Amino acid sequence: MKKTLIQALLLVLLGIGAGLGANQISPRGLPLITPAKPVAAPSEFITLEKAKLLWQSGSGLFLDARAPADYAAGHIGNALNLPAQSFTQHFGEVAPMLAPESELILYCDGKECDLSHRLATTLRQQGYTNIHILFNGWTEWRQAGLPTTPGGKK
Repeated sequence: MKKTLIQALLLVLLGIGAGLGANQISPRGLPLITPAKPVAAPSEFITLEKAKLLWQSGSGLFLDARAPADYAAGHIGNALNLPAQSFTQHFGEVAPMLAPESELILYCDGKECDLSHRLATTLRQQGYTNIHILFNGWTEWRQAGLPTTPGGKK
């Protein structure tokens, strides 16, 4: 019985080791410790009123950080879709419309949504510096009755 327990324990330990090793070398490996969410500085946020003024003047470019399906279901009028989760796949489509000094207003949806924060970090790494986050942007914009593009249109 003791020998069987030791063999079972060794098999479990070997399985754990193999799983951790495979996770470490996999390009899609999961982090063993969840990284802390980046905390945005208060200066990164833009008020709905200021965002509205930038939209009306055409001096700000709105980027929707949500998934393409969410964007297709409806988005802020004239916003472009640049999903934070598939940035490299979509950046080439949006990049020609951006300049390093472009005033960018990023948004996603929901008070817990961090996609706009993730997109801001990625864009800063690309050299863009004039970035603002519209907190809970899609919900706030819609509730204020501001221009949107309904689902089915891009």
